[in-house]
Amino acid sequence: MNKVISNKYQESYIEETLPNGLKVVLWQKKGYEKSYFMMTTPLGALDIEQVDADGKAFQFEPGTAHFLEHKMFEDEDKDVMNLFSEMGANVNAFTSYTETAYHFTTSEDPEAPLNLLLDFVQRLTISEESVEKEKGIIIQELQMYQQMSDSRLINETFSSLFHEHPLRFDVGGSPESVNRITKSSLEECYALNYHPSTMILVGVTGRELEPLLEIIKNNQMKKQFKPIKNVTRKQFSEPQTVKRPYYQFNMDVTTPKVNIAYKLQGIKDGMQRLKMEWCLKFILDASFTSLSEDYQQWLIDGTINDFYGFELEFGEDFGYMMFYTETEKLDEFKRIVELTLEKAKANGISETTLNQLKRRYYGQSIRDLNSFDDIAFTFMRDYFNKIDFFEALDVINTITMADIQSAAELMDLEHQAILHLMPIE
Repeated sequence: MNKVISNKYQESYIEETLPNGLKVVLWQKKGYEKSYFMMTTPLGALDIEQVDADGKAFQFEPGTAHFLEHKMFEDEDKDVMNLFSEMGANVNAFTSYTETAYHFTTSEDPEAPLNLLLDFVQRLTISEESVEKEKGIIIQELQMYQQMSDSRLINETFSSLFHEHPLRFDVGGSPESVNRITKSSLEECYALNYHPSTMILVGVTGRELEPLLEIIKNNQMKKQFKPIKNVTRKQFSEPQTVKRPYYQFNMDVTTPKVNIAYKLQGIKDGMQRLKMEWCLKFILDASFTSLSEDYQQWLIDGTINDFYGFELEFGEDFGYMMFYTETEKLDEFKRIVELTLEKAKANGISETTLNQLKRRYYGQSIRDLNSFDDIAFTFMRDYFNKIDFFEALDVINTITMADIQSAAELMDLEHQAILHLMPIE
């Protein structure tokens, strides 16, 4: 067991990698009754093609990770969610593009739900009949999201940006890909990606940590896991160009919506990726929020409304920026985005604004240390990105004007995709 202490943040946690490879991190928040545990595998929607250490390739249908998340709660004899409820715990799960996580929160003794979390995540029991039944449930869920204009706009944006990268697929896949998923493919994907050596368990609790660690160790000692060869996500050869520079579609909306997206290059190194994300966020905040002297006029003119916003993300092999709003002035919004980005790329931001934004987001990061789920989620993401948690907190304060300039150079404005969602006439 290793204890990590940050005197600067007055926080600490213990960590240990168990003999079966499971990474365990327990973080104590004294004075709280609450406990929050999250168990995560780095299997996400992007993992449709994987390669093991010997070069053997494995291919899965889009939506497989999400399908597995659904099936993990299945048990032949009992309802897992009801069991958590009977223990005074609230359980949930999510699948993102990069991971699948199972988590519960409780203000009661966490021992029973903790054992249950470990047990149900480390056992897959499915039948052909249940897999076929689940297909209908998931397809219905996908069709529901396809009827939601905001969700559809984002999905169509990714389909416009990417030729080959799996980000072009919805996290849940498509009705066609879901129908192609089989019991055997789910079992193969589970065996490759739900081994203890690939996973992390993070707990944030007001309870004493050592007894909880013993509970986890005792649980794991009773189980046997076959050795596996770790798999990695296949790297895709993605063209710099966008697949669809312009795409228009119609839905039952009253006001047109627009999304203007830019395709960026990925950043391999996790800490550099984090720093550049912060730098670009600062640039976009300074240029496209109330910090900009033009922002209020955009509202007055009706070029943007409450739906307006922007998103930015980098991965190892992808990156994008997108700017969206609900407006009748589609061409004017496009002009504003393009001109503002060109200005930001050329001029960056002032040192005064940089310091203001650093204080704002650093303060927010410190406040997040009072959030159990924020600690667990951030620690998990940092771990998979090979970043130290406390160093990641510090990165905001290390950003300089030179870093802002470097980030501005990453803003490739050439590869643009425009999405127009128009009302049905």
